[in-house]
Amino acid sequence: MYRILIIEDDFVIAQSIANHLSTWNYQAEYVQDFQTVIEQFQKFTPDLVLMDINLPFYNGFHWCSEIRKLSNVPIIFLSSVSDNIISRNL
Repeated sequence: MYRILIIEDDFVIAQSIANHLSTWNYQAEYVQDFQTVIEQFQKFTPDLVLMDINLPFYNGFHWCSEIRKLSNVPIIFLSSVSDNIISRNL
């Protein structure tokens, strides 16, 4: 079973995504404490990360670079931000 970590600060959205993924037999978990994102990532060892851009404390770009120091797991940004992320250096 594939493990998907959801890093989204809107818990209604995070829980909805996790519930939907579980109907497709994925093991989904969402971050609840945004001061311990890396610890939760290491504990869960996901096969995929779904991440929002605007998050408490640090944004998704920060967490993406921190995760990259530990893993090459695929990261997909899901966000309603209207910023052009293609021009950013990830």
